[in-house]
Amino acid sequence: MTGDLQGDATPAALRAALDSVFASPAYRWAETPAATRLIRDWWGRLGDWLEGLRTGNPAAFRLLAVALLIVLLLVLAHGVWVVWRAVWSATAPEEGSPRGDGKEPHDAAWHLREADRAAAGGRTGEALQLAFVGLALTLDGQGLLRYHASKTPGECAREARLAREDRERLRELVRVLYAHVFGGRPCGPDEYRRWREAIARPWHAPAH
Repeated sequence: MTGDLQGDATPAALRAALDSVFASPAYRWAETPAATRLIRDWWGRLGDWLEGLRTGNPAAFRLLAVALLIVLLLVLAHGVWVVWRAVWSATAPEEGSPRGDGKEPHDAAWHLREADRAAAGGRTGEALQLAFVGLALTLDGQGLLRYHASKTPGECAREARLAREDRERLRELVRVLYAHVFGGRPCGPDEYRRWREAIARPWHAPAH
């Protein structure tokens, strides 16, 4: 028996035994980044707190779970709404653009009238977009912009050939448009009226 043990104690056998021992997690001496340790500790404490809440106060735990579920659903709904509005804004101008439906061309005046009608009906987001198309067509008619239905308001603001003050005014109009239509900022009748009045002021080419 002793001879068998001594026969097994070869360098290869000892090396294999040491490798198996030092491969255990207790002997893994790699330095863990501080950020990873912090996140791991925070996550562990959060799990312990939630487990304690679940066992100590089941009603509060269920209320917290329902609240988190509602927040998640609201975030998802907002994301779907933003995507839908982006797709709608990309296709709606083409549907109402000149030569788009084979009917009477929809010029700048038509878009501005429809914008005011939509605003009167409480559809201010739609009204802002229609009014901006009317503005873009107005600038196109004055030779200050080459408008196409595929261009975004931001592209129109960058490409318009305007005097410095008018260029800043157009950029501000686009910022307000994006904030209301895509950012979810409420737009009441007064906000729309001020925005509409800014559009109606004259536009000037840059001085040569």
